Amino acid sequence: MHRLSFSRQTRCLLLILLCFLWTSVGYLSWLYRLLDALDGVQVELAAEVGGYLLQALGLLLFALSVRRRPAFSGKRPFALLTLTDFVCTALSVLLSGAAPLLIFGGCMNLLHGVLAGFYLHRLSLTVPWDRRGRTFGVGYGLASLAAWLLSLFGNGNFLRSWAALPVYAVLAAGSVWLLCSEPLPADAAQTAPAASGSRGLLWMAALCVALLSLVKGLGFSFPSADLRQGIDLELSRVFYALGLIAAGFFSDRERKFGAIACVASLGVPFLLIALRDQLGPSIVFWIVSYLLSGFFSVFRVLLFCDLAQKEVGSHWLSGFGLLFGRIGDALGALGCILLASHTVLLVGLAAALFTTAVICFFLLYQRLYLPAPLPVRSERERFESFSADHDLSSREREVLHLLLDGLSTQEIAAQLFVTESTVKFHIHNLLKKTSCANRIELVSRCLTGERP
Repeated sequence: MHRLSFSRQTRCLLLILLCFLWTSVGYLSWLYRLLDALDGVQVELAAEVGGYLLQALGLLLFALSVRRRPAFSGKRPFALLTLTDFVCTALSVLLSGAAPLLIFGGCMNLLHGVLAGFYLHRLSLTVPWDRRGRTFGVGYGLASLAAWLLSLFGNGNFLRSWAALPVYAVLAAGSVWLLCSEPLPADAAQTAPAASGSRGLLWMAALCVALLSLVKGLGFSFPSADLRQGIDLELSRVFYALGLIAAGFFSDRERKFGAIACVASLGVPFLLIALRDQLGPSIVFWIVSYLLSGFFSVFRVLLFCDLAQKEVGSHWLSGFGLLFGRIGDALGALGCILLASHTVLLVGLAAALFTTAVICFFLLYQRLYLPAPLPVRSERERFESFSADHDLSSREREVLHLLLDGLSTQEIAAQLFVTESTVKFHIHNLLKKTSCANRIELVSRCLTGERP
């Protein structure tokens, strides 16, 4: 059984790696073509606003399709959609002109979102909770490193040419083989909406992820948020990949550590503004920012994968972390475009949203990662519960009550009009029933309401 679980984990890791690798480099190829056909602002609107929103729509369409018809997450739909996605990617690389680029690029982004829904659904469904972080983090991290290496070929022009398409085809075919060579688990056929009691938590998580992503998008558009001197920006992928891998292992060890690191990443752009005249410290925080970005990406995915697992048949929710993250990314990019020439307003808006996001995160953190407080019971309730738990007789309860008042054996005997030997007999039975060594332990356990 352990071997089967490990095999599924490895298979899911490779599926994530191949899918994310070929779709991310396909996105970059499309982006390079856009840069040749449109001006800077138009490219940002098409790629970072329109592209991200279409990916979010693709994730939503996948979720709704699986909820309505579980078989949609199976082999044939994945193979067909992967083929369609590759065709759209190829056309966006081969064709020229703004209109074909926007049309086929839009279809490509929509399908990228659908394919992401497939592998996040498998992550939630087939990988154990305590291995989910490393599976996603390592898969995404290695894919990011591989994408960076591919971008270096041909003097940095490999992803701009049609020669990259055969590589994309091999990677896409590999992802299809991985998913189609393993049967869908039987519990994937269960479809049920999340319980009404958890809807509030789901909406809170969605708002939190969207706000965090929005703030991150705004923050990293600040002047000096990305340094242009002393840093090779291409290396950002390396640090991001290392952050993803580290985040995966840390999150599996303790989810709340990864969550806290995710929020901490949002404060780095503000530090970079304060240190904009100090190149050395700025470089250090720049590196830290990309390392923490890995924690950010892992957190928002694991959050909804974990929530989806809590309700029977709710694995269709597993992609909602990335879905609402993409909505936040798109809104952040749009805010950057609109406020590009109003730096003070941009920083002020980001600071206000950062405060709101932290408050929302704190409320979510309390519900997810802090143990629920035990209900406070009165002294009488603790006494009655302790007596019932240990099946005490009415006379034993009277003796115990007087012991709690601090009375001695002689005083209890006088109070109950019995002999001291009778009191000692009842105390002996009390100690035996409660497994206490002496009167002090008996009184202490009764006062604290400790159960057997």
